[in-house]
Amino acid sequence: MEKKAFGSIPAWEMLVLVVVVGASLSIGMAESDVTEQPLEVTAISGTMRLSSRASMDAFGLQDFELGPLATLDLSVYPIQSQGCTQCENVPIGFSINGDITITELVDDAGRSGRVEGSLNITYLRETTASHHIISEWFTVDWNAGPASSHWVVMLHHSPPKWMPSQGFASTFLETQFGFESRTGPFVSVSSLTDTSRGIEGCLPGGFSCSKATQRDFSMVATFTEPRTPTLIAHPADWHSVNTTQTSEEEPQGLESIRNILSLDQPVASSVAWSPNLNASLTSMGTWDINASNTPNFAPMSSFFQALGLPSTSYDVPDGTWTEADYSEYQTGFILDDQENLVLTIVRLD
Repeated sequence: MEKKAFGSIPAWEMLVLVVVVGASLSIGMAESDVTEQPLEVTAISGTMRLSSRASMDAFGLQDFELGPLATLDLSVYPIQSQGCTQCENVPIGFSINGDITITELVDDAGRSGRVEGSLNITYLRETTASHHIISEWFTVDWNAGPASSHWVVMLHHSPPKWMPSQGFASTFLETQFGFESRTGPFVSVSSLTDTSRGIEGCLPGGFSCSKATQRDFSMVATFTEPRTPTLIAHPADWHSVNTTQTSEEEPQGLESIRNILSLDQPVASSVAWSPNLNASLTSMGTWDINASNTPNFAPMSSFFQALGLPSTSYDVPDGTWTEADYSEYQTGFILDDQENLVLTIVRLD
């Protein structure tokens, strides 16, 4: 088939991709029937039927029919960052990397094809001594030819956020076959061996999947004894920059996130935040956030826990959402009503 230029992956759909492959949060633990020593995830493999529009968009497949098959073969290992200048405690987390092959693709002309790509994700979390979450960072590298993208996201919780329980009891019901999710998309978990779990279920937004029908995904999560974290460089700090930007052009790089937030009218702003003080700003826009109408995000919590990668949620605060397009990259950030920087996103195509 003719090679298609898939284009840039929309920002929020890329975050959905992080959810789909089980890469968003801290090092997960498996509960062993044989020993009380906790285990951590070392590999995730299996298949996923991309039955929803969001899952298709996450891989840059906007021009193809729903339903192709993604095959995943991913490795997971613990990490610890060094060089964080604003951290009170050392951030720890995990890295996921491996190959994803998407087959059974059909475009609008009826032609079939496939996409092969590699995914690299890092996740870091800083916590207090009482295990409340201060900040979170994750990077996503999706390398698949014209669809390749690079993202860096930071979440800051003020006050620090309570860390959800790692246990199954609050998320899953025990059945004769294993465990099933209590709420949200159907997820079923079964113990295969002392060091592996089988996970199957439905993606959000899929219409052909339910407990009584076929599953969207079927995966195996493999666990191992805790390992020594690998040291990595901490993501770059962001800096505030005073700007006299007067362009009337509206930024477009993170429009997909703007469409999810409930925003009021545009407001004037003379400050931009960026990871590079010398970047060339081309357009910028700022909007007030209507937090009462903006959804709080807690994506696929049961899917995370099934993979041994606990879930989180993000409560969008009152404040402002700003998008700033630079010649080298696009950024978005949220300032709360006290002008604290609480969310940053940068996208490199």
